Amino acid sequence: VRDQAINPTTLVHKVLTSLKDKKQRRTRFTQKIQPVAHTCYASVEDITKVAQTMLEGVFHNDTPKTFSIVYKARNNNSLNRDDVIKAVATVATDNDKWKDSVKVHLDNPEWAITVDVFQSIAFLGLLPDFVLLAKYNVDNLTAEWMKKEEEKEGEEENVVAPVEEGGDNVVAPVGE
Repeated sequence: VRDQAINPTTLVHKVLTSLKDKKQRRTRFTQKIQPVAHTCYASVEDITKVAQTMLEGVFHNDTPKTFSIVYKARNNNSLNRDDVIKAVATVATDNDKWKDSVKVHLDNPEWAITVDVFQSIAFLGLLPDFVLLAKYNVDNLTAEWMKKEEEKEGEEENVVAPVEEGGDNVVAPVGE
């Protein structure tokens, strides 16, 4: 997005929060929406520089927060996963400067720092409510109440009708 007035992370967060709150899926083919805040060349040095600018405003203050780092690489053998995660975690805690206010929490973090590497490009994002919004996966976010909705529709199709002779109730499809 070239327009600086539109923040992709905020936009996607609002869309997914709306889906969760209203319990009304308005998309048919969208499976996952993952915003990208920054891109760079896929090297540990470049990812560290970009992470520094990306995390500066959110992480480097005294308010307590938790985070996790989500790393995924496709068609790239030049980067080591552990090196990238260690470099980004070092930037997030700023070499022990913010160690007391910034903690790693893998199960339910407030923020997820995503690093997606495809060939020679790294895509970085800082996503709030990552686990709460089903890892920004629309299918997983809507699956529970969509299943309940389908079950309700299935129950409405079947009606209990009394049988005249035996007096037992039988489930019969409506319209037959």
